[in-house]
Amino acid sequence: MVFGLSPAVFIVSLSAILSLAVALVYKFATDQVLMRELKKELKSLQQKMRESKENPEKVKEINSKLMSTNMKYMKQSMRPMLITMIPFILIYNVLRKMYVGIAVIPLPFEIPIWHTPYLGWFGTYFLASIIFTTVFRKLLKVS
Repeated sequence: MVFGLSPAVFIVSLSAILSLAVALVYKFATDQVLMRELKKELKSLQQKMRESKENPEKVKEINSKLMSTNMKYMKQSMRPMLITMIPFILIYNVLRKMYVGIAVIPLPFEIPIWHTPYLGWFGTYFLASIIFTTVFRKLLKVS
């Protein structure tokens, strides 16, 4: 028990806090207008590529634009990733040491990959993180 919370409640709460922190870092460390524009442009180029698959020259030209736009998008998203990477590595190491071998959420079936009938700390964190990240990114309108 950490702070009087069960492992599942603690990990899900931590996941919510970290997901909110990451969404805020992404919101304020990136140019959201540019990110939205680049996303729209990427979608448009992908559509043009599908429509032009019969013409190799056109596909090559579109692919070049697509790669250039994708690089701009990736450059924007690298800054927040670098900001959050070291704290996450530290937090994951602490969680790994705290919850090694502990069944955080028992399941009524066995997970084929790990051959265990429970979710450990990472599985619990991962599932909660997907949910919270999606919710916070939508609420904060993060691209």
